[in-house]
Amino acid sequence: MQSKQILLPDVQRHEAFLRSAQFAPELARIPFKWRNRVITAALAKMAWSSWYKVYESVATSFVREFAEQYVPAGVDLSQSDADIVATAERAAAGVTKMLWMAVSDTHALQIMEDECASYGIELPEFDEAADTIARLVDARWWRRQLRKRVGRAFEAGNIRLGYVNYHGEPYASTEAVLARLAQNRRNAAALAATLVQNENGQQFSIAELAEKTTANKAIRRGELMLRINGFEQIARECGDQGIFITWTCPSRFHAMQHSGKANDKFDGSTPREANAYLGKMTALCRSALARRGIGLYGFRIAEPHHDGCPHWHLLLFVRPTARYKTPHLQDVASRAIRIMKRYAWRVDRGEPGAFQRRLDVKRIDWSKGSAAGYIAKYVAKNIDGVAEHKTKEGYVVTADTEGDVELTPSARVEAWASRWGIRQFQQWGGAPVTVWRELRRIEENMLNEAPAAMLLAWDAVQKIDGEKRACWAKYLRAQGGALVPRKELVITLAKDEKTVIGRYGETQRITPYGVRCSDLIGVVFKSVRHTWTPVQATGGRGVAVGVAVPRTRVNNCTQTVQVTPETLQALAVPDLPDWAKTEIINAWAAVDACPYPRLIVPDTPPQEGNGT
Repeated sequence: MQSKQILLPDVQRHEAFLRSAQFAPELARIPFKWRNRVITAALAKMAWSSWYKVYESVATSFVREFAEQYVPAGVDLSQSDADIVATAERAAAGVTKMLWMAVSDTHALQIMEDECASYGIELPEFDEAADTIARLVDARWWRRQLRKRVGRAFEAGNIRLGYVNYHGEPYASTEAVLARLAQNRRNAAALAATLVQNENGQQFSIAELAEKTTANKAIRRGELMLRINGFEQIARECGDQGIFITWTCPSRFHAMQHSGKANDKFDGSTPREANAYLGKMTALCRSALARRGIGLYGFRIAEPHHDGCPHWHLLLFVRPTARYKTPHLQDVASRAIRIMKRYAWRVDRGEPGAFQRRLDVKRIDWSKGSAAGYIAKYVAKNIDGVAEHKTKEGYVVTADTEGDVELTPSARVEAWASRWGIRQFQQWGGAPVTVWRELRRIEENMLNEAPAAMLLAWDAVQKIDGEKRACWAKYLRAQGGALVPRKELVITLAKDEKTVIGRYGETQRITPYGVRCSDLIGVVFKSVRHTWTPVQATGGRGVAVGVAVPRTRVNNCTQTVQVTPETLQALAVPDLPDWAKTEIINAWAAVDACPYPRLIVPDTPPQEGNGT
């Protein structure tokens, strides 16, 4: 009896090939979470072909291209944070070992550049080779770079494959949120466990001190709203026109549609690239407004769409300046809006819906309420989740759980901003907030014979609970107004440049120590600053912290080995002629980064020039 040949449908044969052991090596680099969706995407590419020699090459090319774009070389996107720490240790040790073979600065830089490239990391650029060496032989530097590289690559893949959206994981992937929450817990434990003491003998944990600053989300939200209200007060007094703008990116930056379907126009751009696009367009727009003599001040807030693509909310106040070039146009806001639309529509202006969606503008009617009300909910919901995360389509982002961890919408926004390095809140125009904060450090007894502007500014920043509120508008008046150029500020920071010894050698640090007033040249109103010194926690004052089980079996502590002077000579810096002892050799002494165990030689000190 003759056997029959059974032909499976094309899609089944394609899927069988993709899930076969033959194709497994191509999927090895792809994180397990992504594999089903990568296979689905590959099936779509293979659908037109039924001949195995064609569809096999199509699938292989697609997966390789996807891995090349979203899976960095040298790292595993599925690894845990403990694995990243171990990888960082290996990378630092590898660089240290390789640098012993460097015979010149150029050779050393090539070694470091190759090692960075093997992990998909850019080599940091500094004027001195020693500064670069100090970082690349430090596992902590590698840890930070690898966390950033792995985290952003994994998040970009999640966005590309459609995991990040309203119907799945809004704003940021669950992995990104959990990583951010874990980082916050580590930081909080470290701050609570570290005690510092000032020159007066007062002891606090760093966590207690941080609660008094804008690191406290409630304080941060309150200060932002205070500044926004101050801008509004100035605008009302001066008769400035207010506008509220939502500026979005072109379609190519959006991975998903609101319906949850993939956007065919998406070009793989990351949220960081989209935010850079918005920054570039608004910078061009602000320059154009300045050239036409239109003054502008206010706030901008960056927040994510459901698919992680950022958009900006702008609360702006405009007025004509002395250089206003179109005095016949009395409606300055309309003129400013026209210029903004020109730049918002500049890129991909031909795509459908660009004129309707790219720039949404609302004119602020003072008779209907406060301008701050337009932006208050965006401040609240993106800092500590006080306001509801509701979109104009009516979709509400609610809290989710992963195991016993609650993933709130504000936690997702924070993880999104942290993952992509996006600054959420930025002041446009006005006097700097750093001077405002420095004024709060100045005691009243330092204001003897102070000019009127200094007294006005100092009084504006003072707050007495239940009696007096700080006033940003009053501070702006003392500084010269909301549109005062930086070079014409009445009150500026007094700064001191110091050389400090840090982890990577000597650095120049600029530290404020008071303020200067242009009405009183040569006088500094010094602020109160304490000198804090770490102290050993005691039983009564210390903070109890848990000790985690070691994540690896590697002992990272400096090891001590007893050796003879002869052995020391063998492990020391290679015996090079003087002409070959370049900056690269001298850098080892500065960073003390010997790749071998630190050596203790009994009785006999090391010979000069051994470099240990």
